[in-house]
Amino acid sequence: MIVGMSAAVIQGAPVVTFDTDIWLDLPARDYMRGADLCLKLGATMRANTVFIFPDDLMVNFLYAVTGLKSFAAEYRHARRLAWLGFRRVPILALQRIYRSKSVIRRPKDIAHMDVLKQLMACEKRIKG
Repeated sequence: MIVGMSAAVIQGAPVVTFDTDIWLDLPARDYMRGADLCLKLGATMRANTVFIFPDDLMVNFLYAVTGLKSFAAEYRHARRLAWLGFRRVPILALQRIYRSKSVIRRPKDIAHMDVLKQLMACEKRIKG
């Protein structure tokens, strides 16, 4: 499932992010499963969980997301949107991204929270 600001960008957030965070439903000790797939697809391993593909796409695998419920619980409520030619990729909803950032509270998370609030308000007005 795509999480973090990459998920927010796919949903319309006007920000730039350098990598795509993908939450895997695996124990962290099984990181080589994701690594092996990336390597087979031509990516270069930058760190245990970070891969750069030939088209410069950088992927970072996560095995837990601070402030959120379990993968299974979050996955049930994920949005399914198009991404890189795939039609129904599970993507963490804006409210859940906001929740995680409100718990982590690094300077960049705090900066992103305002953007996420504005985007959620726009979505609410459109659906209204």
